[in-house]
Amino acid sequence: KTQSEGCVVDDRTGLLYVAEEDAGLWRFDARPNGSKRPKRLGLADGKQLVADAEGLAIAPSGKDGGYLLASSQGDYAYTLYDLKTGRYLDRFRIADGTVDGVQETDGLELALGDFGPDFPTGILIVQDGDNSPETQNFKYVSWADVMRTIRPD
Repeated sequence: KTQSEGCVVDDRTGLLYVAEEDAGLWRFDARPNGSKRPKRLGLADGKQLVADAEGLAIAPSGKDGGYLLASSQGDYAYTLYDLKTGRYLDRFRIADGTVDGVQETDGLELALGDFGPDFPTGILIVQDGDNSPETQNFKYVSWADVMRTIRPD
């Protein structure tokens, strides 16, 4: 048995998403009369999602669509799933650029909306666990840049 790490609730649907570090991602129906059986979304298979599965965030779209974003800590990447189907869509990394890249992400948060010219459609905030020689810190990424990088369809 492994331990749960990150979790996020989709308030629109009453679904709870949980990252189990060495197993993968689960979806639970958190509504009062919902099913008691969880559904596995992403398996920590060493390809799409590399253990440890960690932080989770939701990018909602419409009534029940959008994306589930998960930290794939074992290979310093992030995976994207379709909220309606639970289907794996794509993955990406945050590489060196103006500041150093990101490694060992435990937690992340995503907020959609206009946060100014650098973040016109949303902001992804990720914890960077290895920022040597300095201490760990947080990196801010434009959601528009993420969406340009990945192939969600």
